[in-house]
Amino acid sequence: MSFFTPPKIDKEQIIDTLLENQLFKMPDGRQLYEATEEELRLLICSEIDNHQTFCDL
Repeated sequence: MSFFTPPKIDKEQIIDTLLENQLFKMPDGRQLYEATEEELRLLICSEIDNHQTFCDL
């Protein structure tokens, strides 16, 4: 039996992904770096298609 441990995705990587998908600010107008990692994850999960794996991390 083998287990897969997904790699840790940090805040910087999440912001890079959002920028690549032309999401430059949080919905409330804050800069991306002002949001928590959890807020960024929720944003990316709500905006980007085929996000199931990312959202489950």
